Formats: sequence, structure tokens, C-alpha cells
Amino acid sequence: MLNNRIINIFFLLLKSGLWKNANLDTELFPLTNREWEEIYKISINQTVECIVFDGIQKLEPKYQPSKILLLNWAVRVEKHAQRNERMNEIIIKLHSLFQEHQVNSILLKGQGLAKCYDNPARRVCGDIDLFFEDKNTYTKAFNIINEKGLEINSMPGFSSEYNFEGFEVEHHRNMFDIHNPFVQKKLEKIRLEEINNFTTLNIENTKIKLPSALETIIQANSHILKHLLSYGIGIRQLCDSARIYAHYNQELRTKNLKEIYSSLGIKNWVDMLHLLLVKYLGLEESNLPYKLTANLDADWMMEDILVSGNFGFHNANFVDKEINLNGGRANKKSRIWKSFLKYVKVTPSEAIWFPIMQYYSRFKI
Repeated sequence: MLNNRIINIFFLLLKSGLWKNANLDTELFPLTNREWEEIYKISINQTVECIVFDGIQKLEPKYQPSKILLLNWAVRVEKHAQRNERMNEIIIKLHSLFQEHQVNSILLKGQGLAKCYDNPARRVCGDIDLFFEDKNTYTKAFNIINEKGLEINSMPGFSSEYNFEGFEVEHHRNMFDIHNPFVQKKLEKIRLEEINNFTTLNIENTKIKLPSALETIIQANSHILKHLLSYGIGIRQLCDSARIYAHYNQELRTKNLKEIYSSLGIKNWVDMLHLLLVKYLGLEESNLPYKLTANLDADWMMEDILVSGNFGFHNANFVDKEINLNGGRANKKSRIWKSFLKYVKVTPSEAIWFPIMQYYSRFKI
């Protein structure tokens, strides 16, 4: 699949849209209408259609898609920009609501990562994720939402979710998606050491608290791994990781990320992720916290990502079975088992503890 002409063009346009100074080789152009439709579909399945659209803007008009497709694409990009604006409004509302009750939260992922992009509006937004630093604060936030009459659902991983004015909101008791119980003290040590290094997102003169640069990259990368251990993840999350490394390059240089990843039991997997970020997403190697590991084969992981699409919702192998499942997953056990067999060799601790802790957290609220 990775040698496929359409896939090569997709990554070429993605890199061009992701980085201001990326070179756009036109050797593979022009494309037929059918080929452009394929690029469009892949971009949507991977939730990077806005970034790829920016890449297309760097092409000469003679190489661009038809006016009809380009117009449809532009409309979709504008709708995502509008949704980003609306999400910012909701974040301010939630922030104000919790502040009224002296409840402090930290915004994870989402718009906090969008700030790492040259144009934050080009990142397709998803859920609103809020982290609460202790159980009491988490419970207070839960009660505040409960008093508003909103239906709250418990989730695996010591989290809960609800719908707030059309947006899915998740509350988390854990900042990091690291499941190995034997490294939780290490993660807590990182939290304590980084407590004064938090960053902020400014929305209409409101400062929203974000994790530190170090916490952000650990959280983002562990989130990618978590979903690879289940049903899959999309290219958008890899773009997040690449943009974090570039945006927080100076801050992360002062941290010994190589040792930190090793102590968390995920370094071998992160080394593979780094290779994908450089090879397929165009991240400059100088933006990585340490040198690439030689003689690694990570192409199989990129193949998996391309097949599964955004969080596994576009896996062609299961589309027909999932049509009537209302967002549910087909062949759950066999898919997680296959993921386990792939990743247990790369990150054994997380591959083993992920299903155990996901199951345990369903009952330990």
C-alpha cells in the first residue's frame, strides 16, 4: 500500500500543508478526477482534509482538482473552521462554569494541540477533554454537570463523558494514557516536576490552562499508542505529535525524553513513531528529542494506520458489519487480540496492561 501512487501523492500534499517550507514536487501530477476523489476520501477518513487542502493551494492551477471538487473541499474546510470557533466558545463556557465553583481543570489535546499548527483552524476538532488533578475535583466537576441535568456516562480509563451544547466532553482522572501500574509513580513525579511549567491557550482574552510541553508530548504519544492497541488511529494524531515536537522544540530539548520514554516502557514504540513522523509526515529530524534509531521497520504500523482510518472507524474490513452498530465496533475481541500480537513485541508492558486496566476501570470508579 505504501508504494501506491495515490498514497504517495496523499503524503506529498499532507507534508506540503503541514509545513510552510515543504517542497511540493509536481512530478506525480496531473491527476485524473477519479484519483482526486480518492485523495479526497483518504483525507477525510484520516481527518486531515484541511491540511491536505492547504497543500493543494501550493499547486499551480493546472495541477489542482476540478473546480467542483475544489469548491466542495473548500466548503468542508470552512465548516471545520466554524466548528473550531464554536468549540472555542464552548471551552470558555465550561471554563467559566467550573471556575464559578472553584474547580480547576486542564484542557487536554484538541484546541491545545491546534495552537501548535501554523493555522489552528486547519486541525479538525474532535471532543473536548478536561483533566482534573485529583479525585475530589473530578467528583465536584461530575456533580456540577449532573446538576445541569446532563446525562453522564462512565468510560473505561477512569473517565466520563457527556454532551454539552452539541459537543462531546470527556472528564479524565488520568492525564496520560499509560496503563502499566508500575510506572504510575514515575508519571506522578513528572506531574509534580512540571506543575509550574504549564502552558496556556488564549481564547478571547480567557487563559485556558494546558499541560506543560513535556506532559503534552507524553500525553499525545501515549494516546496514539492506546488507540493502536485497540481499533486503530488516524493520521491526524500523528500530525499532532509532529507539530508538538516542532512547536515545543526548545522546551523539549531540555528534557531527557529518551530516558523518560525508556522508564515508561514505550521507547521502542516511540522510536518507530519518530521514524514515521520524519519519513511520511516531513518532520525535520532536528526537531526530534534524540537521533532516529537505525535499522527500524515501522512501515507495517503506517499500513495499519492507513487501513483503520480515524480511530478505526473507516476500516474497510469492517465497514459493512458496522453500518447498523450506531458507532459500535465489529469483531472487538479478535481486533484487540491482533493488535496485542503486533505490539507486545514492541511495547510489552503497555500491550499487556492496556486490556487489563481498561477492564478494571469499568468497575473501579
